[in-house]
Amino acid sequence: MEDAAVATRNSEASVRQRSNETWWCACGKCQPLPTEQESECCHDWIISIPPLETINEPAGEVRSSSRCITEHNGFPPLLTNSVLEVFFSLPRINWKRRPRPQGPGGTLTVDQYRLVAYRIVLEWMLLGERLGRRKRRVLPSCVVSAIRHTYPSASGHYVGFREADEAFSIL
Repeated sequence: MEDAAVATRNSEASVRQRSNETWWCACGKCQPLPTEQESECCHDWIISIPPLETINEPAGEVRSSSRCITEHNGFPPLLTNSVLEVFFSLPRINWKRRPRPQGPGGTLTVDQYRLVAYRIVLEWMLLGERLGRRKRRVLPSCVVSAIRHTYPSASGHYVGFREADEAFSIL
């Protein structure tokens, strides 16, 4: 039954556009995004990166085939201010230029928190896989939506997926 649903989704994917739609979402938490590239579900990641299924699952917990990665026990702690502040300051992170907190009193701005959240969740989801100049991954719509909900833009405008050089210029 589940294989038939995946086959139907894959069949629709070859014909229908994903942008500004959510028919392709398998977890039920994706939001419409403006580009085809950004319109991806966490279940698309699971298909392409099988180890994601096992990220820190508590003993005895079985991953539901419809469960969203944002419901995983390890996801919410990644979005806390203190975790993001530490991650922001780590020299290991390959920022193009060393960013400085731009908020009041030397704190991070909401935009900086959001950008760092994208980076730390990506690191968590990749399980050590390395990305580079020509090897990039777009975060699933459900993940992007959860981060945007936690760290909303004051203007309501979001940049969306950008190549590395463009994203680093935001900092």
